[in-house]
Amino acid sequence: MVFGISYDSPRSLKKFKMKWKLPFNLLSDSKKEVAVKYGANSPLWTKRITFVIDENGKIEKIYRKMNVNTHAEKILSEINQKK
Repeated sequence: MVFGISYDSPRSLKKFKMKWKLPFNLLSDSKKEVAVKYGANSPLWTKRITFVIDENGKIEKIYRKMNVNTHAEKILSEINQKK
């Protein structure tokens, strides 16, 4: 399962998802609670961090630095290599 979390409102995220035709859900963390728990908080916007979480809820890997143009392909490739 893939989803994104942002400080933006649900309405704003819905528009963003539709505009870019994203194949995954975007969740609103307007109270910044999730960002704080995962160390992704900052004053104005969330840090771009990707967490790979297994089916038991255990964090397998954390990506803190990424190239937005190649990040998705890199993660999918690494996950598929494990199978």
